Amino acid sequence: MSDLFFQLQAELEPILRAGDLRQCDQRIAAALRGLPISPFHISLDLHFTNPPDQVAREFDAFFRRESQSFLIAAAYTETNGFDINTNRWYFDFLAYDTYGGTDDFDWLCDDCSAPWPGMTLTGMESLQAVYASDAFQDRSCRDATYVTSLLVVSRFQLLIAQASTFMRELRFPILSTGHDFQYISEVRPIA
Repeated sequence: MSDLFFQLQAELEPILRAGDLRQCDQRIAAALRGLPISPFHISLDLHFTNPPDQVAREFDAFFRRESQSFLIAAAYTETNGFDINTNRWYFDFLAYDTYGGTDDFDWLCDDCSAPWPGMTLTGMESLQAVYASDAFQDRSCRDATYVTSLLVVSRFQLLIAQASTFMRELRFPILSTGHDFQYISEVRPIA
């Protein structure tokens, strides 16, 4: 793993906890711009194109189904391991009967929800091709690879935050990240 990758996450943690996802995204993008040009730099111009209202409708359907079985205290979503699963990027839906906070995320291993189909992410197909290429194994791109992965997670978190404003069933925090990332954001419903 890249030292820059961990340093950047540690630096951004207080900003992430404060909920300033845009600033986090801008700082990750600035860190990538500061690295030698690589094929991964195309990520700077890419965003997920899933319409936030459609994402919200899928979450609402999931929340309605789960709320028939238990009182939802928190929700969680993560992307698949996108760096090694380049053919399809998607995210999962999970719900919990307790909220364990943001000090220790071990509670995210114990969801209460039944399986729900993952939703395909769109808009970054050209970056998926870069991850599928030899550039992913190129040691000279190591920092760019890791910072780009953090940028992908950041862009996903922005999508979830946007979608949350359309969610009619959201009455609890929703957390988001990428698979195997500890860089986890939390969005709370608008009161």
